[in-house]
Amino acid sequence: MSGEKIRILVIDDDVELTSTVCDALESQDYEAIAANSGEHGLEIAYTQHPHLVLLDVMMPGMDGYQVCRELQFGYTKDIPVVFLTAKAELANMMEANRSGASAYITKPFRTERLLQTVRDVLRDASVYFDEITGLPTLAHVQVEVQRRLFDHSQLGILYVTLDGVHTLEQQQGFEAVDNVFRVIGRRLAETRGHLIRNEDFVSVSSLGNAFLVVLSPARDHGFVDEDDLRLVKNRLEEQLLGYLADELESKLMAHVDLYVGYSRLGQSPKVRFRRALLEAIECATRGIQQERSEVQHRLSAEFERVISESQITCVYQPIVTLSDFTVIGYELLARGPLQSELHRPDALFEVARAENRVPELDRLCRMMAARSSATLPREYLRFINTEPIDLLSRSGGEIAVQEFIDATPEELRSQTVMEITENAVIDDFPHMRYVVDRLRDKGFRIAIDDAGAGYAGLQTMVEIEPDFIKLDMSLTRHLERSLVKQKLIGTLRDFCEQAEIALVAEGIETTEQLDALLALGITYGQGFLFAHPGSPYPLRQTILPGGAPAATAPAPGEPVAG
Repeated sequence: MSGEKIRILVIDDDVELTSTVCDALESQDYEAIAANSGEHGLEIAYTQHPHLVLLDVMMPGMDGYQVCRELQFGYTKDIPVVFLTAKAELANMMEANRSGASAYITKPFRTERLLQTVRDVLRDASVYFDEITGLPTLAHVQVEVQRRLFDHSQLGILYVTLDGVHTLEQQQGFEAVDNVFRVIGRRLAETRGHLIRNEDFVSVSSLGNAFLVVLSPARDHGFVDEDDLRLVKNRLEEQLLGYLADELESKLMAHVDLYVGYSRLGQSPKVRFRRALLEAIECATRGIQQERSEVQHRLSAEFERVISESQITCVYQPIVTLSDFTVIGYELLARGPLQSELHRPDALFEVARAENRVPELDRLCRMMAARSSATLPREYLRFINTEPIDLLSRSGGEIAVQEFIDATPEELRSQTVMEITENAVIDDFPHMRYVVDRLRDKGFRIAIDDAGAGYAGLQTMVEIEPDFIKLDMSLTRHLERSLVKQKLIGTLRDFCEQAEIALVAEGIETTEQLDALLALGITYGQGFLFAHPGSPYPLRQTILPGGAPAATAPAPGEPVAG
């Protein structure tokens, strides 16, 4: 750790015991930090990010179970927790496990047992098991793989990697990415005895952002047949892509590509095992790179057709008043051709970034949104997203701004909200203020999108002085379980009230999230709980949770409540 001491946070309301435990830890050259309440311990965990937490269960205020559950979110999610408690019943151990604890020590305990548990948990957390998937790491299975290689002289290697997770993390946060890895890890483990025979299966291990499956030769010969290996590779790839589509993509509204490479690992007295294993992995990745190159060439040609033929359409998602579910407007979301691999916006913009053509795509999406918004009744707000890289640039931004102004009917400009995503680096604030002032002069309103998940943060809010702030869906997800997210949203709510900014929560999917937002006094929201993006017709004045319509929209010219 480059000379950095391992920090261990001890949370226990027994001051004397806390002091004794800290002394024992410091005698082993750990840095010990003490807290005598759950609330204080959480504050320290969020600000100092210890490597391990020793946590008492029975404390006044927040008990250990509550503290442990709070630690499962945000930047503290990877910190292992060891419970210290006098409760030794099975039910207590099960509750500790459900809360996310890594180990359990009953009081009274010997100092040596405590220290050994600390060493074991720190070692296992960092070396032997991946904290996201729970799968063993390569270090954990290496001995078994080496033994099987000695028995068979040759093994098969399947290397599974994912594309698109970086974009997904930027859009929806690390929790969505973690969920992708958990699904793939679980499904890989389930291939044993189904897609892959038990006797052929050696191990599956996590490599952080990839997976490694090791296979034995078929029973009737002592070598790995390449055709058999390719067949297993194709079947595995097809199955995993199906799981991604069924379990994740429809929920996440994002596309993740999966590739499986294959190679053979041979035994040689002249080559060290680890070097041979790394060479086999490298060989598998070369096959993936070739396959990826072919896919990129195909998508590049498809992208060119989308741009040249203006094959962008818009779908609509309602934004409602959370107190009575009145629809106040719609966000217009771009989509590629329906049956195309570039139908999803994340796939479209991923190719655009690779082709260095984001401004071109963003312009097309923006123009299509301006035209599509004209079909909505005038009473509704229309929210249109934009990439700062295009609209706020000095080189072509002036033309892009004027083009968008001209494309929007004058009578609709006051009902049009330009969303500027916070999930991008803005390094020219004077020019951004100039662009925002131009839009406002023409009647447009301004929103900051993805607030709480991007780079610009409070400075963007101060510089733009937006009319709306849209909370990123990563803050809405599991809101009802996270005290940290509730406090953060409460702080933003107070700021918005004082600055007279409307606050909109994105990504509402459950009634529990809705109840938490209502308890926090959030006025507006959107998400799958009300409607998936699609056609807004027939328009409804009110949409209840679950997407049920409550009333038809007013006739053109009639006011819309809220």
